[in-house]
Amino acid sequence: MTALPLKILYVHHGSGMGGAPQLLLTLIRALDRSRFDPLVWCIRRSSASAYFESHGIPVIYESNVTPFLHISDGFYGFAHPHRVAFMLAGQWRSYRTARRLFDHVSPDLIHINSVVLPGVLLAAARTRRPVVLNVLECVHPGYLGLRRALLQLLSKRCADAFIFMLPSEARRWHLEHHPRAVCLFDFISPPPSTPPKSSLRREFHVADNIPLIAYFGRFTQAKGVHLLLHALGLLRARGIPFHCLLVGPLPPQSPPSFSSHIARLLGRRPYLALLRQLIAQFQLHNYVTFTGERTDVADLVPQCDILVVPFTEPHFSRLCGEAALAARPVVAFNIDGPGEEIIDGVTGLLAKPFSPTDLADKLEILLTHPALRHQLGAAARQHAANFFDADRNVRAVLSLYSTLLPTPPLSHPHPRSTFSLHS
Repeated sequence: MTALPLKILYVHHGSGMGGAPQLLLTLIRALDRSRFDPLVWCIRRSSASAYFESHGIPVIYESNVTPFLHISDGFYGFAHPHRVAFMLAGQWRSYRTARRLFDHVSPDLIHINSVVLPGVLLAAARTRRPVVLNVLECVHPGYLGLRRALLQLLSKRCADAFIFMLPSEARRWHLEHHPRAVCLFDFISPPPSTPPKSSLRREFHVADNIPLIAYFGRFTQAKGVHLLLHALGLLRARGIPFHCLLVGPLPPQSPPSFSSHIARLLGRRPYLALLRQLIAQFQLHNYVTFTGERTDVADLVPQCDILVVPFTEPHFSRLCGEAALAARPVVAFNIDGPGEEIIDGVTGLLAKPFSPTDLADKLEILLTHPALRHQLGAAARQHAANFFDADRNVRAVLSLYSTLLPTPPLSHPHPRSTFSLHS
């Protein structure tokens, strides 16, 4: 007789290759498979789900789920009442879908990797199995704070334990002293010591003597890439040499619709179109390159000289930890998230919030002082060992699991069943 591994079902909400799937994969790969049997539920097929599968992680799919986006980079207000209504209506469908899936999979623990799935969270609580909620995002305050209060109330009632990525968000939830709440910046493994598989400079024709700046992430208003381009325009005007790579998935071109026509009449345009306009306005065509989505981030970060995180809304930044472990300094606005992960003047530089001029000033300091870049990078690597290290932070999560899970029963190993709600 052998101990039957405890089945943990991870619920992943996203589609792109951002920090969330990388964080989750690092956690799952660290599990002792003799004790834990992990399975990931992805609500859509995407580069993120393919990423899990490429590393041998079992994935099941069920897309009949609607995220409720009320977070720092996904807030819908008075201008989009139809979207808010659609997301609210979708929670009942999400709840029913999740109940059927949980009944079929019968996990010993459910780990939900986001706060944007309240219908799924409620269904998880009804299974009477332990539920861990990973608070990746900062909940948006909204206009009156009503939606935030309801999301937090539901989460507190349904989840048994919490993993916060930022101390500031734990305080906003009033859970900073909760016995089953931990605050961990990320789970990041040291970059590979082997030579990178691809050369960024060679791939994008950047000379060795030109400092290389990079932004990694999606292209949304809350990510602040428009402010970064303003800052880069100032640097170009000052005659500072650099090249900046914008690394992330480019939004697909959608066919014209009635709402898009109305948006254009109101002077609104897709965010990517705004970025391209700024590149033309500041004459940055030879200074900025969109790379598209990449899955080899661990190879790319050490090849950059400076990383930049221009977020305009509170949000944890995986890039801060990846840069620190690679001994690379980060420049960011001093807001919750990057402002908690970076020690100003020690591991990186923090600019005045949303000031392109100050962001340009901070970038110029590092662009023109290679020795300072090296000094900050070395300090960042030391800092990373205490805050971002995967082994350290995974142990904290496993300790949290141990307070929720029973001792594995003795039984013969069982085969994994396949799942489909529609079979």
